Amino acid sequence: MVRERPARRDDLRRSPRNPRAEWLDRLRDIYSDEIPAAKILTATDPEALTVLGSMQDMPKVPRWHRGRMVLVGDSAHAPSSSSGQGASMAVESAVELARCLRDIPAPEAAFTAYERLRRARVEKVIDRGAKANTTKTLGPFAKTMMRLTLPILTRTLLNPERTLGPEQRHTINWKAPAP
Repeated sequence: MVRERPARRDDLRRSPRNPRAEWLDRLRDIYSDEIPAAKILTATDPEALTVLGSMQDMPKVPRWHRGRMVLVGDSAHAPSSSSGQGASMAVESAVELARCLRDIPAPEAAFTAYERLRRARVEKVIDRGAKANTTKTLGPFAKTMMRLTLPILTRTLLNPERTLGPEQRHTINWKAPAP
């Protein structure tokens, strides 16, 4: 069944190259049966939208602590949502920070140790997520090539256990003292 939609005030401003209007149309189609989303989207002017792309990378934070204040989780190291690692990285950081606070009496020294222990690992995950984001925005030719080659690559070179296993099996030895 094709649903006819009522004319909207932004119909006149539409052009084939207006990503804001195209994105808003997609949202309106997806949420047409949802209340209040449909009402909000119907009242939204496409020129009020900011279209940034499908994934955004947060800049790396140069320092995770100052004085008695420390950043943990996404405030210190926000991986791309494409990595699927945000919550687990935050939990890992909380455990590592707890170890450091348990074993190092001075908070600032504990925070320095926590950052030293975590930074290399979280930046590796952040960099992998950023790299994955660029492959998700391929052009038509590259998308076709990926569709053709990915099944072969996943059976041979891109074994998920080999490529993601070390990242997914990361452990923190709670009983070991923080260095």
